[in-house]
Amino acid sequence: MSSIFPVQSSGGIYRNTATKSPQNTADARLTRSTGTGTNVSISDAAREAAKSDRSAQSGIKVPDYIARWFNKDFPPEVMQAAQARLDDIKANGRVGAEGPANLPLLPENQKLLDSFHQEMESIGSAGFQNATPAQSERFNLLMNLSMRLQLAGWEKPMAESDVQREFDISNAMAKLSVNDPLPALGGDSGQVANEAITDMQSGGVPTAWRQRWQKEGLTMPENITPSPDRSMWLDVAQAAGIGKDEFLATLRELAGNLEGHALTHAVESFISERYAVRTGSI
Repeated sequence: MSSIFPVQSSGGIYRNTATKSPQNTADARLTRSTGTGTNVSISDAAREAAKSDRSAQSGIKVPDYIARWFNKDFPPEVMQAAQARLDDIKANGRVGAEGPANLPLLPENQKLLDSFHQEMESIGSAGFQNATPAQSERFNLLMNLSMRLQLAGWEKPMAESDVQREFDISNAMAKLSVNDPLPALGGDSGQVANEAITDMQSGGVPTAWRQRWQKEGLTMPENITPSPDRSMWLDVAQAAGIGKDEFLATLRELAGNLEGHALTHAVESFISERYAVRTGSI
């Protein structure tokens, strides 16, 4: 069976899709959600995507079917959405480009995620070494769809086709940017990612996040107590006196008209303004 290839961080992988995949290069291991109920963590998914991108940059060959994921003819609306997101990143940077993430999934989307994991377990139950090429491809697709669902599944109910569209947009972005690279995160991207993970594991808000708020003239609440089993967005909102239900309702309302950096800025401004009112600084 082919290796696991999470391609949410897909720029490096696209550059290697022209190579022919090796046979049985590594055993596959099941990636499970770390959340329970509607609380879902994507920290493991983020780490896998980072490792995958580093593997791609080092020249590791990828399976042929991954090349097909990137090289298929995407519908015009997918290409337009991909280009719009790339333009947003070029204008405003990578941090905040996805909008708020790692938020509780809607119940319908949690059920869909559970069904993905059940199918993955079914494929793995007979032994990954016995999986057919079609099962290998399906397993890897489901893993990548799971990551994308965990990123986007807070906003509105999604079917597998909706998650596939988000995945296609991500892959189309990599295809479009291969000859027009996106701006770097600043410094070594791997180091930046590792520093953010270290900040969170030590119970702190990522430094890059605080710095962006300061740059935009926003006030991040003090005394934030991150919870390991839920989104840090909810922790920051709670420190500003905003409950989970109000925060998610406001975010979904904002998402009806905004996306990307515009959505991120709007919800950060909402938190900052509420905190200012609470502390009497305005």
